[in-house]
Amino acid sequence: MLTTEQIAHFETFGFVIRQQCFSATEMAEISRTFDDVLTEDRQGQPFAGEARQAVLGFIEKRPLLSGLVEDDRIFLPLEQLLGPGFVWIGSDGNLYVGDTGWHPDGSVLDYGRIKVALYLDPVTKDTGCLRVIPGSHRLPLHAALDPLKQQRRDQDHLVFGAEGSDIPSFPLESQPGDVVFFNQNLWHSAFGGKTGRRMFTMNFGAQPSKDENIEFLKRVYQGNLKHVENMQYTQSARVYEDAFLYSDSPRIKGMVGKLVELGFK
Repeated sequence: MLTTEQIAHFETFGFVIRQQCFSATEMAEISRTFDDVLTEDRQGQPFAGEARQAVLGFIEKRPLLSGLVEDDRIFLPLEQLLGPGFVWIGSDGNLYVGDTGWHPDGSVLDYGRIKVALYLDPVTKDTGCLRVIPGSHRLPLHAALDPLKQQRRDQDHLVFGAEGSDIPSFPLESQPGDVVFFNQNLWHSAFGGKTGRRMFTMNFGAQPSKDENIEFLKRVYQGNLKHVENMQYTQSARVYEDAFLYSDSPRIKGMVGKLVELGFK
């Protein structure tokens, strides 16, 4: 559970980090499973390190990983931040290459969405940890940072007279076992990380209360289908696994019921 202060921190700054939620033993097992899933996606080939490898539907592919979404250490903070009836959006497992320029994961400011990130290797400000611009999940700062999108397309382009790595920000330095919760509208980036750094995310949305929320979920799903086709080594027309969509777990069933209703697969 989050404290009142942690909830206020999240709402004000757009993020909160919970340190050492998972033990070293748990993280070792999660790491082994992560490596297994990404190796399977590469069909057993070594990681070339030339481009990011991203696997959509990552946690859905193994029971150990699927169980994370119903674990109290993740589920209860999400319920506090998003409210009851929050929905599953998706997950991805990543081996990163190079820097990640400044961006938000969307600009739908009236629909609550949270990304939960776990790093499997220690990361610091200069070795690829998540950097965030506190408060940028809200207007007017969110819109004022739009020029940074051009810098992500062209890393040599200076915005506000600074390179991407020099934009004022807060580094969310992380050790394996830490869990990062952040608003998907928050501007974030990563610089200086080693090739092949490991991280996976889980994405959630508040209970959709308007038609616009449903249309947003549909757009995200279609985008994820294209992502699967374009980025994964193993070609698939699926974003989710049946074992996850039709889970017997009450908590998972509550998260995916809307997806099943919408015909997502």
